[in-house]
Amino acid sequence: MFRRFTGNSFITNILTLMSGTVIAQALPILLSPWLSRVYSLEDFASLALILPLISVGALLATFRLDVAIVIPNTEEEAAEVIKTAFIINFLTTSIVAVLVFVFTFLEIATFLFPSMNSHLLWLVPPGVFFVASYQILNYWSTRCKTFRNNAVSKIIQSITNLVISIALGYVLLGAQGLIIGFVSGYFLGSLVLAYRLREKIPSLKKIDYQTRTWQKTIKKYKNFVAVNTPHAMLDIFVDQGLIYLMRYYFTEIIVGGFAFAYRYTRAPLSIITSSIYQVFYEQASKSAANNQDVRPLMRKIQKNLFLMGIIPFFVIVLFAPDLFSFIFSEEYRKAGEIARYLMPWIFMNFLASPISSVTLIFNKQKEALLITVIDLMFRILAIVLGALFFDYRFSFIFISVFCTIILIFATIWYYRIAKPNL
Repeated sequence: MFRRFTGNSFITNILTLMSGTVIAQALPILLSPWLSRVYSLEDFASLALILPLISVGALLATFRLDVAIVIPNTEEEAAEVIKTAFIINFLTTSIVAVLVFVFTFLEIATFLFPSMNSHLLWLVPPGVFFVASYQILNYWSTRCKTFRNNAVSKIIQSITNLVISIALGYVLLGAQGLIIGFVSGYFLGSLVLAYRLREKIPSLKKIDYQTRTWQKTIKKYKNFVAVNTPHAMLDIFVDQGLIYLMRYYFTEIIVGGFAFAYRYTRAPLSIITSSIYQVFYEQASKSAANNQDVRPLMRKIQKNLFLMGIIPFFVIVLFAPDLFSFIFSEEYRKAGEIARYLMPWIFMNFLASPISSVTLIFNKQKEALLITVIDLMFRILAIVLGALFFDYRFSFIFISVFCTIILIFATIWYYRIAKPNL
C-alpha cells in the first residue's frame, strides 16, 4: 500500500523509522496484559498524574528548539541550536529539582496530590532531563538522516521501560515501578542516540559559543520559543493535563480507565503516525523551501492511513469492552467502554496528526495555537457537562464529538495553508 508514496528515500526512511517504532510500540501492547495484572487502574491513574509534569518540564527544557534543529541550512547554525537546547535543558531541570524539594519539604505536594505518594515527584526532574535530551538527540539524528539510529533508540527505550516496570511491579508498591521504568527508558534511549551520534559531537565543540550565540538563536527561532512552546504546552494539557480536572469530578477508577484506554487505543495507531510525521516534516520542509507543492504527498498519506485504520476502528467500536476484559482482565472492562466512546476522535487524530507539521513549516503557529485553545475549551466543557449529568460517559462522548469536529476543520485548514501561492 505504501508503494503509492512518491520518492524512494521517503518510503525507505518511513519504513526504517517504522521498523523501530513497530517493535517499540508493539512490545508494550503485547505485554500490556502482564502489566495490567501487576498494576491496578489506580496505579495507571498515578502515572497519568505524573506524566504531564514530566512532559511540560521537558517542553520547557528545550523551548521547542529541538524541533528547530532540522531547519537550519548550515551545520554551524544547527550546532548552535543544539547547544542552546542542551543549556536550557540543564537550567530547567535544575529549577524543577528545586521546586520538587520545596513542594515536598513544605508538604505542598501532599495537599496537591492527596491520593498519590508525594515521593513520586522526585522522579520528575530526571524524567524532564532525559526526555528533553532524547528529543534533542532524536531530531539531531533526523537532521543527519540516520533514521536507523532513531529506530534502534526507540526499541531500547521501550524494552527498558517494560522490563523495569514489570520487574519493579513485584517489588515496589503503587505506581513507582511504572514511572521509574518510563524514566529509565528515556535514559537508555538517550545514551544510545548519543553513542551513535558520537562522530558528530566534535563538530559541536568547534562552535565558538558565547552569550550572544544563544541570544541570536532564540531571537531567530522566536516563534518556536514564544508561540510554539505555549502551543505545545496546551497540547500536553489537552492530551494529559485534563486528567487533573477529571480527578476532581470522577473517581480514580474512571481516571485510570481513561488513561489506560487512551494509551492502548492510540499506541497501535501511533506506530504508524509518529514515523510518518517525522519523515514528512523533514521532507516537506525541504520541498516547501524549494517552492514545491506538498499537498499531493499529504493526500496520499491520508488516503493510505484511512484504508489502514478503518477496519481496526470498527472492531474497537463494536467489541472494545469484551476485548479489554479478555486481554487485560475483567477489572479493565470499564476502560474498554471508555475506549469505545473515544474511537471517532482517535481515528480522526490518526488521519490528521502526521501532516500537522505544516503549521511549523509554513509558520502558522499562532493560528494553530488558537485551534488548540478552542479544542481545550471544548474538552473542559465536555468534562463539566458529564459532571453536571452525573455520568462520566457523557464526558467522553462529548469529548469525542467535539474533538472530531475540530480535527476535521484543522485538516481542511492544513491543505489551505500548504498552497504554494500562500
